[in-house]
Amino acid sequence: MRRTGIFTFLTAILVACAAPAFAAAGLHAGMSLDPDDFLIGLHFSKPMQDQLTLVPSVEAGFGDVTMIAGNLDLHYALKTGGKLAPYLGGGVTLNWFDFESESETDFGGSFLGGLSLNEKWYFETKIGLGDVPDWKFYVGLNKP
Repeated sequence: MRRTGIFTFLTAILVACAAPAFAAAGLHAGMSLDPDDFLIGLHFSKPMQDQLTLVPSVEAGFGDVTMIAGNLDLHYALKTGGKLAPYLGGGVTLNWFDFESESETDFGGSFLGGLSLNEKWYFETKIGLGDVPDWKFYVGLNKP
């Protein structure tokens, strides 16, 4: 349990230090498969170029195991004529899993796709690569 507290504290400090460098913040919640967890997280957005956005995030998962994850994603917005804005991307993730008898830290990646409904709301799904959750689905809220 002591490791969980230290890891959570260090993650919170990292997020607090990085927050001023990013333009927008938001919350997301959803679920993952393998492990089957409920997820809640905090993300930041930093436009890099016209259609590229850097999106670092932290999240915690509760269910089969306790999970804390740090993600660094890159989104590529697809040009459309409507209000819905689809995007594709990928990223890297560092996950800490706490099982009942032990814990482990794993590094992996993901492919992702999402749909921004407007400036505030979006849906996103990720397919995990490596020793990370196989699939994640989020509903997110961006600070306008």
